[in-house]
Amino acid sequence: MSVKEKKGEKFDIRLSKQEESVIRLAASLQHTTPTNFIRQQALESAHAVVHDQTRFAVTEEQWNVIETALNQPAKVLPNLRKLLAQSDKWDK
Repeated sequence: MSVKEKKGEKFDIRLSKQEESVIRLAASLQHTTPTNFIRQQALESAHAVVHDQTRFAVTEEQWNVIETALNQPAKVLPNLRKLLAQSDKWDK
């Protein structure tokens, strides 16, 4: 942690004796403290979840299909145009 980074919120977790034992062993094998081990593993897992939930990958073929659809001329949808031309109750 750099000098500029300050420690913030504290997390309290309850662990079974078995869970605590495994974490202490893993931390020891990584030559770190249980707290640092938990923080590192939690951050790695959190980054993976954020990455998985905010990005998607497509093949070149899939991208070509998407690009073709996006490049199609816009369709006029009369019912949607009529609906959007009306004022809503909350606009008044």
